[in-house]
Amino acid sequence: MNKIKNHVLKILLGCLSISSASVIASPSISSLSTAQIPTVLLTNPGTLLSLQPQPTDLFSNASQRFLMTYRSRGIQSEPIVASGFILLPKGKAPKGGWPILAWAHGTTGVADTCAPSSDYVDGPVHAYQQVVAKPLNAWLARGYAVVAPDYQGLGTPGEHPYMNAQSQLHTVVDAVRAIHLLKPNQLSKNWFVMGHSQGGAASLAVAAYGQKDAPELNLRGAIALAPGGYQYQGIAEYVVNNPEPDKSVAAFFPIVLLGAEAADPNLAPENLISPDMEKILNTARSRCLSELQSNLTEPPKSVFKPNANLNPLIHYLKKQSIENMIPTVPVMLVQGEKDHLVDSRGTYAYYQQICTAQKPIKFHSIKDGDHRDSLKQSEFLIGDFINSVEKGKVTNLCSKK
Repeated sequence: MNKIKNHVLKILLGCLSISSASVIASPSISSLSTAQIPTVLLTNPGTLLSLQPQPTDLFSNASQRFLMTYRSRGIQSEPIVASGFILLPKGKAPKGGWPILAWAHGTTGVADTCAPSSDYVDGPVHAYQQVVAKPLNAWLARGYAVVAPDYQGLGTPGEHPYMNAQSQLHTVVDAVRAIHLLKPNQLSKNWFVMGHSQGGAASLAVAAYGQKDAPELNLRGAIALAPGGYQYQGIAEYVVNNPEPDKSVAAFFPIVLLGAEAADPNLAPENLISPDMEKILNTARSRCLSELQSNLTEPPKSVFKPNANLNPLIHYLKKQSIENMIPTVPVMLVQGEKDHLVDSRGTYAYYQQICTAQKPIKFHSIKDGDHRDSLKQSEFLIGDFINSVEKGKVTNLCSKK
């Protein structure tokens, strides 16, 4: 049933004109009860296009949850439709309104069924969402409203340009704009961004460019949990040097290739990969990472074709690397020391780079922590970071391991 709903939603959104003056809205939402929205508003990034109440389920500290679609911008700032979900805290909004957390999720895949906003019990992203729920509940308990974009092409028309810095920046920033239209008098302009893995890279892009991109809002800080993307081109170089990678890499690498192709069709992976790898890649077009990891019984015997020209791909991946992102707001990095998916040495090297640039940044290392431990531990770390930001006490002193 959920897949049918997603399919219908995709058809609906594909027929929706961005410049139309009409909006799909739940009649129960007073702030969107009018049948018409001025056309000039619909041309603005962050315009709400549809809103649907959902059960709060995993989010025990939420008073309400909504599935939303909204106008955003793609890789070249072209207009797109994006989706996500909104969580509102319990109780009455304080004077000045609830501050906002923008949540940037980790890698789920590139297929529409991998969109976290359409999660369901036993679905392909449900196990991850169960882990996500605890830290988001912690933000809700602190009186933050939460907006969680799916990213471009997840659950909405078009392909997902996985790890594209510009696209992820836009969908996160425009989601924050969109939530203000839901409760315009109950939300503060102050906001934080927090992301895990893929979302950690997204949060660093927001930390670098978010305030300039949305000057009408007040970005206070960013939390990057096990951020992927340090020397991002290294994953392609690794596969070149390890033509028979283990299953975890073989399951993940198609997402990298399909994301690059979504951003630049000239990077078509079928021109680069072996027949063995092509089978896995085609599966990745319609299955999520968790499914790829569980269904892949053995790695391919080779990944790339002999003499494949990888220079354009490597050049593209390098442009998305997090070391290109210099924060303009305080940042906290959280990294597990035994993370086998994101190398802790890369996260620490990024920390040293930003710290040397004299930008306010903290690094919290989790001893024996794996990839998800940074996410699990974040709920116990956000309070100190928020307080440090509010008091202007986030330092830029480089520490030594």
